[in-house]
Amino acid sequence: MKFTNRVRLLWIFCLAIAGASSAHAQMQSREEFVCTSGSVKRVVAIFNGNAANGSGGCRVDYTRDGATKTVWTSKTDYAYCVAKAVLLVTKLAEGNFSCKPESIERPDEIEPPHPTPAPR
Repeated sequence: MKFTNRVRLLWIFCLAIAGASSAHAQMQSREEFVCTSGSVKRVVAIFNGNAANGSGGCRVDYTRDGATKTVWTSKTDYAYCVAKAVLLVTKLAEGNFSCKPESIERPDEIEPPHPTPAPR
């Protein structure tokens, strides 16, 4: 794996771990890594199952060839799911996939657009 890819994955991992303990991360319903290699697409998704009560439960889903499987779960440790997901993403990147992180918020957490005042 190229040095720049390793640095990028390390940076993503650090951000994910730091965010796992923040209140903002507890409010997000899932984090995704979308990995592509040519026309092949893989998705690694981290679901925060207990965001409402802040207990940190989670699961990691892996989508390959259109089929989604839950590969890891934890009742209390969100950081565990983040670490496992990043490990899987690292393996995909080593296999010539290009992976990008995405945050997906629940619809009730998205703020409505603020109206722009009309020019005078």
